Amino acid sequence: MKIQIAWLLAGCVGAVAAAERPADFAYGMPLGVSGDEALYEVTLPPAVYRGVVRADVSDLRVFNGAGEVVPHALRPRKTGRVEAGESQTLTLFPLKAPAGAGIDGLSISVRRGPGGTSTVNVTSTGAPATGEPHTVGYLIDLSAFDRALRALEFDWGTAGSFAGKLRIESSDDLGAWRPLVSGAPLVNLEVGGQRLQQKRIELPTQKAKYLRLSWVAPPVERAALPVLETARAELAEQTTEAPREWGRIGEGEPAQPGEYVFDLGGRFPVDRVRFELPQPNTIVQVEILTRELADQPWRPVTRGVIYRLRQGGGEVTSPDLNVNVNTTRHWLLRVDQRGGGLGSGAPVMHAGWIPHQVVFVARGEPPFQLAYGNRQAKPASHAIQTLIPGYRDDELRRIRAAKPGAQQTISVREAQVQAQTELGGEARRQDAVDWKRWSLWAALGLGVLVLGAMAWRLSRQLNANPDASSSSTSGKQE
Repeated sequence: MKIQIAWLLAGCVGAVAAAERPADFAYGMPLGVSGDEALYEVTLPPAVYRGVVRADVSDLRVFNGAGEVVPHALRPRKTGRVEAGESQTLTLFPLKAPAGAGIDGLSISVRRGPGGTSTVNVTSTGAPATGEPHTVGYLIDLSAFDRALRALEFDWGTAGSFAGKLRIESSDDLGAWRPLVSGAPLVNLEVGGQRLQQKRIELPTQKAKYLRLSWVAPPVERAALPVLETARAELAEQTTEAPREWGRIGEGEPAQPGEYVFDLGGRFPVDRVRFELPQPNTIVQVEILTRELADQPWRPVTRGVIYRLRQGGGEVTSPDLNVNVNTTRHWLLRVDQRGGGLGSGAPVMHAGWIPHQVVFVARGEPPFQLAYGNRQAKPASHAIQTLIPGYRDDELRRIRAAKPGAQQTISVREAQVQAQTELGGEARRQDAVDWKRWSLWAALGLGVLVLGAMAWRLSRQLNANPDASSSSTSGKQE
């Protein structure tokens, strides 16, 4: 009897601990891999968010061709990427004026030719002056740059010792100039065999098309200052937004007056929303709310103003509304009804999100498959630092090599997602019988029955031999 119970319990535990199979999940997507890399990466398409059950996509697995689960990790979601500042050589256009004229009395124009070349024309707007023209400043054309400058570094060739101050101004039309730096020092001194140089000038981070440079010094002292030959620009760092997916949710379902309900149809990690208003020349205050289930109260997410206005033969619409990452399915747009609300018609919602990126180990033979949609699945994702020791969040991940102090660079190649297929079907996403719990209760119940049967059997044996029990007791007393 004990042997039978042990085998029964072992069978129950074995059934519960059975390895996951692709058929345990509702849907799957074949993953195309090329080469023989160890690590591959896939960006989750919208269909995955419609199929997963859990908001953290923990009911997601990657299987190899033998149906075995392979390790995977979710890369940290980043809303943007910082591009490091670069250094580029600039052309200094000398600004010459007649003797006695200053830089403010010059009219400057720039003509661009083929290949991005620039020609600068300078004319004096004051009274005609005599004498040889002299350099009163410099012009830098930045119109081809899409980033602001962080600093300028100058070179003056073989100039002797000097110490001067440079004024830097900015403009977008070569007419109105704004001061950037009022008097930054440039120094080239030699004292006692030691050389002191100051060539770099830091700038406020402001984007401009043109820069105008001039010495801050009287004309007599200006003659002793060097001719600036070249300049290098240090570009400011720039943050580029991560690619964002957008989905058209459709028209809102009217609820109460001024309220419109939207069903996203999945677990999208939404962080931006926009609304198309039904009529032009509409501006309203709105509140956005969400809830998980129909019987739950609405929870506020954000407030804002949305509009659609005609202007200059076109239309101006409100910018996207930023929200904290929200994975709930049901959304509500509540419109302030003062002023008539939206009028007739219903708004159309668009949702934006930054998709997750899944890194997996290509263990075993292909084809690999992404499977998702299982209400019974437990979290199985690794921390990215566990899956890739020494992980760095850039294009290359570095791992510690066998040789102390050495580093080996490995790449993560992109896997191609193919069309969705049905695996276990929609039933895998629904609440199922908890076989583990019922199996344990059944085993416990069976154990109680067995113990009860053993007690009952022992009781019958004792009741069947009362005389033997009495004789044994009497013998002991004698």
